[in-house]
Amino acid sequence: MNNKVLLIDPGKGWGHFVSKIYSFRELSKQLGKKIIFLTKSSTQAKSYLEQKDFCEKVIYLSDYNRSVKSLSKKISNFLKDVKTIKELKVDSCYVFHPSLRYIMLANFAGIKNIYGLGQKFQQFFLKKNNKLYKSYFSKVVADDHEAREFVKKLFNLKEIKFEPMFKSDEKKKDYMAIGIASSELSKRWPIDSYIKLIEYLYNKNFKKILVVSGKDQKNDEEKIRNFFSDKSIDFVFTSDKKISEVMTYILKSKLYIGNDTGFAHLFINCSVKSYIIYGSCVPQYYSHLMNHIDLDSNTERSETSIYSTTIEKVIQSIEKELVF
Repeated sequence: MNNKVLLIDPGKGWGHFVSKIYSFRELSKQLGKKIIFLTKSSTQAKSYLEQKDFCEKVIYLSDYNRSVKSLSKKISNFLKDVKTIKELKVDSCYVFHPSLRYIMLANFAGIKNIYGLGQKFQQFFLKKNNKLYKSYFSKVVADDHEAREFVKKLFNLKEIKFEPMFKSDEKKKDYMAIGIASSELSKRWPIDSYIKLIEYLYNKNFKKILVVSGKDQKNDEEKIRNFFSDKSIDFVFTSDKKISEVMTYILKSKLYIGNDTGFAHLFINCSVKSYIIYGSCVPQYYSHLMNHIDLDSNTERSETSIYSTTIEKVIQSIEKELVF
């Protein structure tokens, strides 16, 4: 073995993975070593991690989606990942995911030192001092703090301060970012409301708009184009762009206003103040750059609760930021 360090975390979603990166960087700092990341391709980590000084490389796991129903295929994928890990010849592995599968990957690969959260059945495959939770029945830390608390415990740290991955030049920021992307309907503020928001920004003399959209929002992009066809707005749409291409515009953004999605957390990690519109999910907080546009206190969270957030509420939340 050559003292290489492996970190396994497929994330529970792209945003969930990105929100933990400052904790991963602290792990690298405390160890004094670069980290090899093993994650899902859905995190798109190669686009923003491989250029960072704490990352040695990013490797994507085989497909473990529920759509893979064949037991033989699942076993084949598992063994393929075991082979990949063995070839890395790592000495230590840190698992930041609650699934037992990833602890077993490290075990089957013969890694000497394995650290993990210790959730539920993970307890039985980790040494006493190598886990966050003391027992099978331990109360679980909220998702947005779990990675941070794990690293704090490993190195007896009082706190871990959030620092963005990228620092952007304020003088070069000339786009307003509107985040319409989201894989879940319960997290999507209505497109008609976003059109009203863009109209408000246009009337405030913001003429360069980055519309942060995914493949599922092509129709919404077209609706925006058509609505503003007679206006002189420099639109950038991202549904057909790679994350590496979008990064250029993220770093040129003054503000992000939009859905709770992976992009929102990427903006925060690019030093962009972000106003996130929440619906079915409870807001998380790990950076001073995060600002919540949450449901009214008398509104119950549901699959449709995000629709109750009015354009007036969003404008009221952001208007103090519109003086540059």
